Amino acid sequence: MPKFGKKPSVWEMALQHLIVFLICVVFPGLTTMFAPSTWITMTRSGDEVHCTTRTCVFFILPFKTQQVASVSKVTHHEKAGETKRQVKHGRTTGKYVHVDGEGFLVIHGNGDQKAEVSVSPVSMEKVVLRMTRFLDSNDEKTKTLFAIANWKFGGIMGGVLSLFTLLYVVGYSIEFLKLIFSSLKKASPSA
Repeated sequence: MPKFGKKPSVWEMALQHLIVFLICVVFPGLTTMFAPSTWITMTRSGDEVHCTTRTCVFFILPFKTQQVASVSKVTHHEKAGETKRQVKHGRTTGKYVHVDGEGFLVIHGNGDQKAEVSVSPVSMEKVVLRMTRFLDSNDEKTKTLFAIANWKFGGIMGGVLSLFTLLYVVGYSIEFLKLIFSSLKKASPSA
């Protein structure tokens, strides 16, 4: 049988695993951290509404949690998108680029208590409307909303990259289980 190369050394294998870890875990994590998704949970207790926001990386792992007791109102403010001259190597070019705007949902409680969450300007009105309806109605006891800071960068790109993370976790988990089962098989006395 022909050989296509020598067996990789321990350092080469470690470098391969490091590169895969950076591509499949670190890069998607940073992408979903800079354009995070947030789960907003409102719970009614009598006449009061309590709100908990969980800002997540990989859409499900919270890295920032905020709570507001006795929600009184929901407001928002936006930083408008703009067109800027492109800068390369410290100099402006003749090209223009569009910079997306940012939206911020502000959940107010009693006194100075508030929570601020980054929400895409595209879905801001919908989120505010659904939260206001919940505050004005007494029908529902709980409501959970999903909001994302930027649909293009965080939603689409972050979603696709998070699939690489899922593939990484599943692949390494299967290999780890195979290692355990093969070790148990070798250790057990044969019948």
